[in-house]
Amino acid sequence: MLAHDPNSTRAMCHSVARRITRDYPKSFADVGKTGDVVVDGCQSLLQQLKTRVEYKNRRNTLARRRGERRPRSGVAEGARVMTRGPVDQYGCVRWGPVELPDGETETTLNEIKRQLLNIYSEEGMGGAERAEPLMVKTYVIQRRYLNSVPEIKKEWPFLFTPRGLYSHFGLLTDVSILNKLREALNNKGSTVIGYCKDLQRHPGIEDVLGSYDPETSDRAACILLLLMAYFKEPGNAIMLETDPCSTAADVQRTLTLPSTPCLIVQSDMMKPSAWMLSVEGEVVMGPYETFMNGIAAVFASYYSFNLQYPDDSSCTLEFIQRYFLGINPETGSKSKKKCINSNVSNWCEN
Repeated sequence: MLAHDPNSTRAMCHSVARRITRDYPKSFADVGKTGDVVVDGCQSLLQQLKTRVEYKNRRNTLARRRGERRPRSGVAEGARVMTRGPVDQYGCVRWGPVELPDGETETTLNEIKRQLLNIYSEEGMGGAERAEPLMVKTYVIQRRYLNSVPEIKKEWPFLFTPRGLYSHFGLLTDVSILNKLREALNNKGSTVIGYCKDLQRHPGIEDVLGSYDPETSDRAACILLLLMAYFKEPGNAIMLETDPCSTAADVQRTLTLPSTPCLIVQSDMMKPSAWMLSVEGEVVMGPYETFMNGIAAVFASYYSFNLQYPDDSSCTLEFIQRYFLGINPETGSKSKKKCINSNVSNWCEN
């Protein structure tokens, strides 16, 4: 590998690591105790390869790379592909894009923004489907606004619809959050539940499992509650429970909403009938059915709106990020601690 390129990029190392683990999985693949492959199965080998490359080049200034190469994979934008930028410390690939879409100028993008506001004034949140392609086209100026201005809803109302939020997150991270989360819950959810069942004398986990009925309970809700219990984080750090008939106005009047994104669960947490999302103490989305989509919305809010994980739910959120969504930046974290949480690392290894 070094003979081909003295300073192989992480992408090159990743390609080699994937090939090695595919050919020799028993020797090199990252596999948990229950046999599940951790992330893509080659993260440990990838890190060793990249560390070795950097070590071999520690004094070779001629082989050092002076700038990030921009991979050519991207998100479709009509007939054009939006270029995927270098991964930053949080796993974002288009955090601060500068290139405007083909054929567009600042003036035309601002005109599209006015079209979006008109759609919202005429159709409300019901215009989200019609607005989605225009939201993709104006992504560049959305990021510019989100990276500098705290008040968002008035200027970009469709960011507060599930379609708009999931689409923005996909452009930001190159991860289709609904597909990735659904796949993870289907493939890894049983591992989480089984692992927690094996734990002895853990009152938080016992309480969650005691109220879980595989026939009637929501599996995604159970998994989220188990994660929070395992990491000893309070359940109300991410979710709050309210009456099944509560409106957004009722929630804001009767509950003390946190400033961080919060999932408002209508009915019982283990059997939610619908969900709403609050940000900065205001209900901004919902009610909607399908609890898994609510988990996706609350997680996507942290990335899309440039928010750090709060201390009382940072382990759970980082676990979802790394183990379920596969967003594994080499350095950095959205928790206030500037290193990968050891509790999260230990679970992934187990």
